[in-house]
Amino acid sequence: MKRLLIILMFAMVLTACNQDSTSGGSYSIVVVINGIEYNGTNGNLTDYEIDEEIGRVTKKVEPQIFPENNQSNFYEEDTVIYSVKNETDFIIVENTKGEQSLLQKPSDSN
Repeated sequence: MKRLLIILMFAMVLTACNQDSTSGGSYSIVVVINGIEYNGTNGNLTDYEIDEEIGRVTKKVEPQIFPENNQSNFYEEDTVIYSVKNETDFIIVENTKGEQSLLQKPSDSN
């Protein structure tokens, strides 16, 4: 009985020491353009109109890395970034397949 208790305790210690995660985790979609961070949103793209091209993604970084200027942790290089008419808190991103997404400044940024 004592032997079984020692084996169970040892197994619990080994299990508790395993800090490796089996999943990759979940990361926000982030694009930084002109020094401003924008994140993915569930906003309806049809409510917004493209104004003009303001830049392109120059580098895609790993999802867990926060992008620098003109970089994204989701979109590929050459993804086009547009301003939105009459809006300063949103951008429209068009990926290399022509698919468009609406991104928004975080609510705590000015």
